[in-house]
Amino acid sequence: MGKESNAVSSGESDLEFAVAKVLREMPDIAHKLQATTKQRDVNLASVEKSLDNKKTEFRLKVHNEMSHLKHDNAYLEKVAVEETERYIDAIRIAKAIYGVSISQEEVNQYIATNVADIVLPEKERYAKALGISLYKLDYSFDRDFYVMDTLWDKLMPVLMARYPQEDGEDSNLYLDRIKDEFYSHSLTR
Repeated sequence: MGKESNAVSSGESDLEFAVAKVLREMPDIAHKLQATTKQRDVNLASVEKSLDNKKTEFRLKVHNEMSHLKHDNAYLEKVAVEETERYIDAIRIAKAIYGVSISQEEVNQYIATNVADIVLPEKERYAKALGISLYKLDYSFDRDFYVMDTLWDKLMPVLMARYPQEDGEDSNLYLDRIKDEFYSHSLTR
């Protein structure tokens, strides 16, 4: 029992230490955390504006710290930009090729239905380490995750109708095939 308690304490301190260290390295994220975004402002902004490579970079750096990886900052910045661009590409492909778009209100509804009521200790520690409320964590800081979840929830039935599963095709391989087909489309920015 004592070891389990120490593991939780260590996990908490690792998270708090990693977040604090990366916040010091990335003061622009600390500033964004303090800025207040009203629900009305979130509804008016385009979904693409919810995606922020600096937040992605921040998360990658926190993970890098917590897992004691030794990726350099330039590599993490590059991965963050690529990941954010992939999200933006997905939103644009969904709209241009498949006629599927999402609104901020749909993202808000997704969060309210699937995320906001789930309060895990790790989520509480993360919000506390960031110095923000759980509400702000869900509806603002981690919003990019839920933008993509909302998009895929709305897009998957369209993709499944366009690319039906073949007889005997493994479900996981089928989902991989659908995503490969989806990302095979290229749009110029």
